[in-house]
Order: sequence, then structure tokens, then C-alpha cells
Amino acid sequence: MKTRKKRIIMIVVFCMTLLILTACGAQPLPEQFEEDAVKELAEQAIGFFNEQDYQSILDMGSAEFQEILTVEEFANQCDPYLEKCGTFKDISKTIFLGNVDKETQAAYGGAVMVGSYEKGTIQFTIAFDENMELIQFLIR
Repeated sequence: MKTRKKRIIMIVVFCMTLLILTACGAQPLPEQFEEDAVKELAEQAIGFFNEQDYQSILDMGSAEFQEILTVEEFANQCDPYLEKCGTFKDISKTIFLGNVDKETQAAYGGAVMVGSYEKGTIQFTIAFDENMELIQFLIR
């Protein structure tokens, strides 16, 4: 139980770090990650988002990610964005970023992607652990 709590705290810290990196300039992807693989999985998650297939997004996630979110919570948080922005057009911008936890040496990689929609844009911040399991899916 303590290990799980510590890992969840680490994920939350990583999420906050990603937000800071996004605002202050991103760190490059750690060497364990390939841009093409991160891009492909991030685009797959965005595709599931656009189809409102939140279970598939959860299935991409780590065990901790799956424990803290439900399909209903995803729908409650995501559906309003889709209703407001309309039909997906394309990804207009992608920035790759990463981090290595200094304490555990665990590496994380991800992308900030801006999706263009019929009536606006949605920014996705998507991150993966070294096993390429989803640990973060933020929209704004």
C-alpha cells in the first residue's frame, strides 16, 4: 500500500513538473523514449478521446492511472470540451518533453499537443512511463 501511495504521489509530482516545464521550456525526452513512439501513442489516446472511448484511454494507463480514474469521471471532465469545440480537424502543434526522477531514476516522457477543432482548440498534455503506459492525460 505504501509503495502504491508513493508512486501515486510521484505521478502527481511529475504532472506538476510537466505543467511547469510546459510553461518554462521543456526538457528533452529521456534517452529511453523515441519521439515516434510517444507521438503515435499520444495520437492514439487523442483519437480515443475524440471518439469518447474513455475505457480505451484507461486501458492504455498504468495500474495507478486506472485506479484513480473511472470512465464516468473521464466523461464528466472531457465531454464538455468536445461539446464546446466540435469536430476534430488535426494536431496543429506538438512539443515533446520528459523528466527523470532524481530519487528513483524513473524516466517519463510525453508530449504537449494542440488539437484543432471546428470551434476551437484543445491542449493535451500526455505522459508515459518507461513501459509506455499512460500516466497522464490532461486537457485544457
